[in-house]
Amino acid sequence: MTFFVKHGVMTDLRSEPTADSVSKDLLFSNRELGDPIRASDAFLFFALGAPNDDALKGWVLKSDCEDRTDDASRPPLNVAAFVQECVNVQLLFNDETKPVEGAPPAVSIRPWVVSADFLIARALYETDIRNLGKNIPGSDGVGALQVTVAEWKDFTDNGGALASDARASDRDHSVLQIPAAAWRQHVHGKAMSKIRLDAGKATAEDPFVASFLDMFFAHVTNSPAAAIAILDAQDAGTPPDTSIKEVLKAVMTAEELSALFKAREKLSGLPTVFFGTEANPSTLKSVVDVAEDTLKKLLVAALARIEKHRPDMIPEVTAGGAPWMAIAEQAQAEGVREGTHNAVISKYFADTDFGGNPNTNPPPAWCGAFAAHCMKRCDNPIVQASVPKEAAAAISWKKWGADFPLRSATIPRGAVVVLSPMPGTTGGTGHVGFFLEFSPDKKKVFLLGGNQSKKVGKTPFPASQIAGVRWLDQPGAVGAVAIDGITLPPSVAPANRQFAGLILKAFAAAGYGRDQQIAALANAIGESNLNPRAHNTHGEDSVGLFQLNRIVGVGGHHSVERLMDPAFNTQLIIAEAGRFSAFKNAADLHTAVDVFVRSVERPADKPGQVAKRFKIAQALIA
Repeated sequence: MTFFVKHGVMTDLRSEPTADSVSKDLLFSNRELGDPIRASDAFLFFALGAPNDDALKGWVLKSDCEDRTDDASRPPLNVAAFVQECVNVQLLFNDETKPVEGAPPAVSIRPWVVSADFLIARALYETDIRNLGKNIPGSDGVGALQVTVAEWKDFTDNGGALASDARASDRDHSVLQIPAAAWRQHVHGKAMSKIRLDAGKATAEDPFVASFLDMFFAHVTNSPAAAIAILDAQDAGTPPDTSIKEVLKAVMTAEELSALFKAREKLSGLPTVFFGTEANPSTLKSVVDVAEDTLKKLLVAALARIEKHRPDMIPEVTAGGAPWMAIAEQAQAEGVREGTHNAVISKYFADTDFGGNPNTNPPPAWCGAFAAHCMKRCDNPIVQASVPKEAAAAISWKKWGADFPLRSATIPRGAVVVLSPMPGTTGGTGHVGFFLEFSPDKKKVFLLGGNQSKKVGKTPFPASQIAGVRWLDQPGAVGAVAIDGITLPPSVAPANRQFAGLILKAFAAAGYGRDQQIAALANAIGESNLNPRAHNTHGEDSVGLFQLNRIVGVGGHHSVERLMDPAFNTQLIIAEAGRFSAFKNAADLHTAVDVFVRSVERPADKPGQVAKRFKIAQALIA
């Protein structure tokens, strides 16, 4: 999109997205602004000058801007900004949201969570992450993600607080449309679970777990029912040479099938036949094989972009390991299996909050109970306390620990892997086991787990069935897990460790040295314990990593949800720190902490907080 200052309007380029912030320049009517990089409630951020010209980067009132782009002249997309925002949206959506007074209602996303990997893979598939107009035959979708009018409407109508700031024109912007694509991923996952529940193939307590492949099929067909039909056809042993048209005709109308073949005859930008043509449709096997191979390549490419543009999202796993693996390996060595060890298996459920009867023959699905048992019985109290509620259900493990990129080459041995159901091996809903390795061609993932062929053992599963990879990256939990050479206090929750890397890298990118980076991180720990959704309403209204005050402080008049965006919160504090040269010029850690506390954070008890934050800073590098 190309934005301009509206005809007949003069406006300010502001240093911050608030009406009372410093004006960096006066922009005249019809001034070309280009493609906005990010947005706040009422402002858009533009870079008007050269990449290093900070004087011409700033915020402009949305109401003073207008888009004058047609499909033939859409500007190039800032890929780094796109990838960064995909990660931000993942973090925002997947947090356990809490209602905010005066705000739209919060929306429960879990367990049908959002993945930045999948969002980026979708953009790669549809447009190669390019800012295109209509690119799918028969679709009104636009932008890098080809978000449609119907998709946008569903998001704005039903997304609650997640869609509270969305405008109709945002759909046409490749970065601003990302939340709608995330909402669609959530909606598709939830819909597939309901289809399986209604068919009696899952329960409310243990819902269906959609794999990335299931999500891919739901997207390309625009039908969760079609994705389940493809899965069910494989489960039922449908002959592999059955046409995909035959598989889908029970869940799609003739008009929908015609539209599908028109839109998806070939892979976007590639010569490979996907669904074939309506007159000559591809076979079930061909469609699944091509989709699996394509998705694998897309996710590898998506990971490469996350590693480049949001490296803080890649946990750095060093020495140590997973202490629960010793318990799992012992059970494997003892040959635990159904029939001969039912009494042993029933005891695994005692390490969960399972409310049913575990003493049945055969036992209830026990992969989740085995994972819980291994963690509860290891000698690490942090790991013991990490076992999720309803741990007997495989899907509950999608909430354990923190996300690990699906196609990372550094997935640690013992990471928790959640799989979508596989016929004959994982029951009706899903499976959880501990990561061992990938096959050389990356098509198989080997897991050590319970209820694998009715025993504890090492089993290969199709990598395409992975629904999530998780890792408990909390200090003291799994040995030394470092983030950029610092050691976080045990009080920082596992899911929030990643924000330490975000803060360090953001301050480094802004030109600040190591002392300043550590000082900023120590302040964020002191303010929020790195919880991006921390919200203090006791005598103040402070939000996010740095507890930015919305009334009299750096938080300005931004919405609570916007300030809970960790990257946005950090960028606001960096802009504030830039006003004080003494911070950037600090020659040692104590001085950096002192200036940051007194000048940037400005708490009531400045001497006391300086001492407290300096102690935190020292512990980070001890």
